[in-house]
Amino acid sequence: MPSPLFCKIQRKFFLGLAGLFLMLGGVLLFALNQHLREMLHIEAESRAELVFAHQASLQQYVRETLRPAVRDVLPDDQFLLEAMSTSFVTRQVFSERNSHRDQYLYRRVALAPRNPDAQANALERGLIDHFRNTPTLKTFRGYRDIDGAEHYVLARPVLFESECMYCHGDPKDAPAVLLKRYGPVRGFGRKAGELAGLDLVAMPVDSAVKHIEQSITMFGTSFFAAAMGMFLIILAFFNRLVVTNLRRLTTIFRETFDSPGDQHIVARLEGGDEIESLLKAFGEFATHLRQARSQLEDYAANLEGMVQSRTAALSQEAAEHQTDVRLFVELLGDLNHCQTHNELLERALPRLAERFKAARAAYLCASFGRSRNEWPPGSGGLDQLPPDWQELSRSGRVRMEADRVFVPVASAELSRGLLGLFWNGPRPTDLSEDVLLALGQQVAIALENLEAISALLSQNQLLEHIFEGIADPLFLVDGGGGVALANSSARAMHGGLRPGMPLQDWFAAFQTPEEQVRAVGAALAAAAPSGLEIELPGPRYLAVDVYPTLGQAGLDRAVVLVRETTAEKRMMAQMQQSEKLAAVGQLAAGLAHEINNPLGVISCYAQLLQKSQQDEQAKADLEVIVRHTRKAKEVLQGLLGLARVDKDHCGPSDLGAVARDLVQVFRMQLGTSGVALECDLPADLPPVKAGVSALEHVLTNLLVNAFDAVPQDTGRIRVSAAASPDRESVVLRVEDNGPGVPPELVGKIFDPFFTTKDVDKGTGLGLTVVHETMRELRGSVEVQGGPGAAFVLTFPAAAQPFQQPQHGVEHA
Repeated sequence: MPSPLFCKIQRKFFLGLAGLFLMLGGVLLFALNQHLREMLHIEAESRAELVFAHQASLQQYVRETLRPAVRDVLPDDQFLLEAMSTSFVTRQVFSERNSHRDQYLYRRVALAPRNPDAQANALERGLIDHFRNTPTLKTFRGYRDIDGAEHYVLARPVLFESECMYCHGDPKDAPAVLLKRYGPVRGFGRKAGELAGLDLVAMPVDSAVKHIEQSITMFGTSFFAAAMGMFLIILAFFNRLVVTNLRRLTTIFRETFDSPGDQHIVARLEGGDEIESLLKAFGEFATHLRQARSQLEDYAANLEGMVQSRTAALSQEAAEHQTDVRLFVELLGDLNHCQTHNELLERALPRLAERFKAARAAYLCASFGRSRNEWPPGSGGLDQLPPDWQELSRSGRVRMEADRVFVPVASAELSRGLLGLFWNGPRPTDLSEDVLLALGQQVAIALENLEAISALLSQNQLLEHIFEGIADPLFLVDGGGGVALANSSARAMHGGLRPGMPLQDWFAAFQTPEEQVRAVGAALAAAAPSGLEIELPGPRYLAVDVYPTLGQAGLDRAVVLVRETTAEKRMMAQMQQSEKLAAVGQLAAGLAHEINNPLGVISCYAQLLQKSQQDEQAKADLEVIVRHTRKAKEVLQGLLGLARVDKDHCGPSDLGAVARDLVQVFRMQLGTSGVALECDLPADLPPVKAGVSALEHVLTNLLVNAFDAVPQDTGRIRVSAAASPDRESVVLRVEDNGPGVPPELVGKIFDPFFTTKDVDKGTGLGLTVVHETMRELRGSVEVQGGPGAAFVLTFPAAAQPFQQPQHGVEHA
């Protein structure tokens, strides 16, 4: 029959568990209440900030858009209150949303306002005093009771600005409509910087607080219901796993110690709770065991002599095994100092001979006997190997003779050779065949490992040469995105590259846009190969190919190849531009004859009619026909310039002299326009492969284009040139301080008929002619953005000695 004490530990556990659940429930309810109230506070504050943002946007619209527009319409002495007063418009707009006060309460008030509706109440007067007493305070946040309901209040002071003095300064200067509507007393006599009042937004939170209380009540009920269920489950498990086993353990104690001499152990089970009783019983049991151990020690003293003799025998055997183990370790350690089979065997043979006290040792490789080693050198051990040594090396058995032993050197997969140990007298009789076979296997394993290491080093060097031989930057990236290996090209592009550096930092060092750096990281994290293109400032273009390698644990490493494609991009753009120009040239060649002749006839007859007309209106109409006919001819001439190739434009010419003469002509034509034309042309420029007419044509188009772009009176155009360091080319720059070329139009600026000028101010062929001429001269032209526009022309330098050509400057 179980003792009534078995309910004690159960009762203690249940009371402790109930207290723990109650404490946990209280903490969770308190934390939930704090969290929900904090969320309510954040939501109320964000909604109030949103109302303030709308109010600020509305006032800004009235000041910057509506008020100037109304002033442009009304006379200066009139004032439209509904459209020009920010306070009036704001109050009227928000009064519609503010009528029910269910979502928010908006108030714009003052202490002595002109409009009685804007009179501050007691709460608002207190806030105004608070702002006056604390001038540095810009915003008030807090909870206030408004009309018996709790609200979250967000208030900001309103200060008079200089532009407010028109309506709030001297009544004599105020608009008549204000005086008529509100009188000359209230709202006047204010000063700039004075506290005018405040803007207040109040968010009702009563309903939200009720929802919070309901949620906490529902959560608390659910938690305690779940806790009660968990309590009952734990109760059942505790009875099953603890109480039942304690009862079984007590029963075992009672049944085991049932003799009269053991009753003192069973008596300990009758006090305290279950665990306390068992601890006491175990204490008595330990005392009983200690007494039994004392008796056994007395008995064991008689066996000490036998144990000592047996221990001596085991120690000797252990020493021999320790010597064998040390020999195994030394053979493996030789791998760190050897690079060839011969070096390894020269170290191993004396060790093996010393271990077994042999006079000589020899080894013969099984692969056609190519490797032959003996110790000491020249001792004749190789000559004493048996004739059937190859069959013996493959047999897997040790052959023991009177003064010699032959051990096969073989691993689990391959027979490598035969080892022989020789004595000057009879061999030791205590040699173990198992130990000798193990030594043979150890030598074979060492030889195999040496071959594997040599092969690995050879392949590693080959891979390293291949890796370094690739001209483009190449990376091996680990699973975390860090650079594990990088070739010399990658290190040359970024001197700060180091192992472990994130690959994204390598790209970021070239001012790569952040979104493209993130794209590189996404490609590294992908499981499939991918390629992407990165555009750097300049612009420069990089093609990035990512090849992930999957290890046993998923994505392990990735190989990243970076290739610069800037030259390819530019060549493709030039090819596309050339195709466009070729198409325009073919079109021009076909249409010039068909259109130019009719245009000449139209122009001729229009001029004849113009001379014969007496009516001024008719003459003016005919002048329009003549002017537009001339414009059409200019377009045709431009097209024909694209279609025809000038055979005499290859130079050489003095670019500096041509540019200086042309700049001087343009300065005379600019006259008093206010546009400054600067020139920076060194005198020692090498001659270029371009004719004078081609240079004048190109520079004229660029200068005309720049003059049309710069502002009058403040415009500035600068022409400069410089030779490259190797003097193989000359770079000419034409810069202006105009609006520049937007980045999205850079790719179209040289297209035929593309222009950003107004109608009738450009044909869109000037820059196209420049591009085509530079292509024929085997040079290049680029446009650079920034403040203004800069056209950069690169001319190839002439190799032959330059002679000053006779040239003039033509200008239509």
